[in-house]
Amino acid sequence: MRAALFALALFACGGAPVPAPMSVSEPVLGPDAGVDAVAVADAAADASSAAAAARDAAAVAVRSPPPRYLKGSTHVHAAPSGDSGTDVPTVIAWYESHGYDFIVLTDHNRVTPIDPAATGPAVRNPDKGLVVLAGIELTYNPGRCDPAPPEPDGKCRIHVNGLGVTTRPAGKIEWADRPARTRLAMYRAALRWIEAAGGLVQINHPQWHWGTSPELLAMLAADGAQLVEIANVQFSRWNAGDDQRPSVEALWDAVLTAGGALWGVASDDAHDYGATGGKYPAGGGWIMVDAPRDPAAIVAAIAAGRFYASTGVTLVRAEVWDGALEVEVDPASRGTHVIRFIGGGGRILAETTGTTARFPLDQAPGYVRAVIDRSDGARAWVQPVRP
Repeated sequence: MRAALFALALFACGGAPVPAPMSVSEPVLGPDAGVDAVAVADAAADASSAAAAARDAAAVAVRSPPPRYLKGSTHVHAAPSGDSGTDVPTVIAWYESHGYDFIVLTDHNRVTPIDPAATGPAVRNPDKGLVVLAGIELTYNPGRCDPAPPEPDGKCRIHVNGLGVTTRPAGKIEWADRPARTRLAMYRAALRWIEAAGGLVQINHPQWHWGTSPELLAMLAADGAQLVEIANVQFSRWNAGDDQRPSVEALWDAVLTAGGALWGVASDDAHDYGATGGKYPAGGGWIMVDAPRDPAAIVAAIAAGRFYASTGVTLVRAEVWDGALEVEVDPASRGTHVIRFIGGGGRILAETTGTTARFPLDQAPGYVRAVIDRSDGARAWVQPVRP
């Protein structure tokens, strides 16, 4: 596990290779060259300057095409979880029919197998249709912990996802450090298991029953957590905080302000897939990943923060370009959009009503991230960038 906070980085887009500059030979000036030789020298200098200017203009103008984002959910349950009544094939069919490219199947305390031929981070390979990444939600709800929960039922809730795990243990997994009494020690047991299993660590619904503080989340980031759910759509009232407790975004900003590294995820935490929804319906929160349709590439892109999170807003671009964080909303995302750039301490650095905006990195106090709000309440979150 990592013992120190590490720096954030967002994928930077570069241009296509610029052709080599045209070579201009120096004229040979003899003793009788006179005015004509000087004119030739001036013309050569002008040509050289023009070539340099054209080369610089091309470097500015050339830009790679927009990312071909893959839509995915990192928190999905099926019948093996024990609290979902939907079998795995029906879950897969639901996500395929709703335009998803991949999901992470995260049943409680077990890695659910699908295709024995699938290896690495997948339990279902791309040639089968929807990419299904191997996952698990390590779930532990002890009767007491320190700090004590403020809720009347007195339970602590330690819920951590492992994404793209490469091990395939059979049956239910016993992973919890049951003698532990602190939340940190309980979480660390989950992080150790996921690290050994080769997966990415996602802290789930951190404010559910007010179980996380900025200090705790910062320590988990230092210990190896890469992701945090900033928008679990099943727990919207907990995400928002209240007059006594911070929102999940405020927790995230506190960690980023302290120099920590975490990527923000939106998820549906789905358990129910019927036409009428259910208690924990599918859809409503996802991530859009800039990666080829390959299981290992998807996991690597998530680990690197090459994605944005969304509850409905779609983006054409969300990237660093020409020294600035740039955001461009998809024209298909109808309604009025407000783009806010947020920096150290959760402070709003700039705000634009429209579909495009940019913020120079050299003006970012520590980091800058973007939030895009649509008039119908949908939102997208762009990952933080440090200058």
